[in-house]
Amino acid sequence: MRELLEAIERVRERIERHGSKLSQNEMLTRYALVDPILRALGWDTEDPEQVVPEFSTKAGRADYALLVKGEPYIIVEAKPLGATLTNAAQQGVNYCVTEGIPYFVCTDGNLWVIYDTHKPVKLEEKVIAQAEISSGGDVNYDAARQLLAL
Repeated sequence: MRELLEAIERVRERIERHGSKLSQNEMLTRYALVDPILRALGWDTEDPEQVVPEFSTKAGRADYALLVKGEPYIIVEAKPLGATLTNAAQQGVNYCVTEGIPYFVCTDGNLWVIYDTHKPVKLEEKVIAQAEISSGGDVNYDAARQLLAL
């Protein structure tokens, strides 16, 4: 948990310091914000048996597939910092439902929204956890608690 809290704090500092650059570049957002959180959650982003970046699918490429026992278990779609996530979330959840992948995550590196794709309800009702790294209050603990769903 300590590693996750430290990663959240580093990401929050990067958002404050480099927000304008991150809002213009999805790959930079992935590298500076998304990858550190995935690693802190225990996903080895350098191990192709756990994480496959640019995962090819019938519908296109997903930014990440997180694998369990060699099969995609979570698809992650990343957008530049501050981007609207709604369209990407709808497309990603629909893909996961079609392919039988149980979970989908949509993030801009700051806002992380986790969906249970098997729930037979509207998109907003599929949300099982949501974390905002740069929000006020006791952000580190709240964000960490929500991100542990991954």
